[in-house]
Amino acid sequence: MAVTPSRIFFDTNVYIIGVADPLSAERQVLEWAGLGKLRSSSVKVLISQVLCEQVLRVARRLKNKDWGGELLGLIWQNFNVQYVLLNAEEQTEIENLGQIPREDVGVYLTAKEGSADCFVSANHKLIRALVERTGEFECLTPEDFLKKYLD
Repeated sequence: MAVTPSRIFFDTNVYIIGVADPLSAERQVLEWAGLGKLRSSSVKVLISQVLCEQVLRVARRLKNKDWGGELLGLIWQNFNVQYVLLNAEEQTEIENLGQIPREDVGVYLTAKEGSADCFVSANHKLIRALVERTGEFECLTPEDFLKKYLD
């Protein structure tokens, strides 16, 4: 088994699916990082304002605004969080390059500026774009993360 990452970024879809579906790979990855353990994990989970806004927006669309607040509460209570501040100018520059889908630039920058070891997402298109164009950190789906690090 490979040495597990110590700094990790979970994309919005990992939080949404992981909390909604207790049998999912996303849930297993979140539990590994501390979900349900009230910050007992040594793994740093990277978040930013962009990620929090996405979680709130998607949760509101799927269930309601209260669920979004519950998800953010779980993130802050259960994980060893490192909050990453993003540079708006850098975000605009990267958006203009067009190498990463515009809607994903903020999450990419959160992982980059937080010095992530691993970026976990169910968004295969985003993972492919990050791996092919940046190669700055390991990018895996939740299933691939489980196979590589937790099997």
